[in-house]
Amino acid sequence: MKRYWDTSALVDALHDSRIEALATGPDQGTRPHALAEAFSTLTGGRLGFKYLPSDAAALLLELTAGFNFVELNAAEIHSALDEAEKRGVRGGRVHDWLPARAAQKANVTVLLTDNLGDFSGLTGEVQIAAP
Repeated sequence: MKRYWDTSALVDALHDSRIEALATGPDQGTRPHALAEAFSTLTGGRLGFKYLPSDAAALLLELTAGFNFVELNAAEIHSALDEAEKRGVRGGRVHDWLPARAAQKANVTVLLTDNLGDFSGLTGEVQIAAP
């Protein structure tokens, strides 16, 4: 199954071997920006753990070594922002709108996230699921 990994799902994969096994399978992907977000989460201590930056970087490299990275170019972001108004996407939901668009671009089956409600109505045909 072709999966797109939201930041929350990447962090989950580093703390649950079952989820890690999914992440290391074929046809997994995310945006490069998710690595920065996961690094911030892993090193920030906000969720009750705090990794050394070198350890966080190594863990993310190992986890995503086989990932396909998809990014929206400037024209695709402009188009997505234009479409956001038509769909009623405002404020902080734009932060989820762009990864949803990247998941659509990657032609994945499912977007994995802990924040199911955040992506509700944003992914088109892409299923939203917890990891």
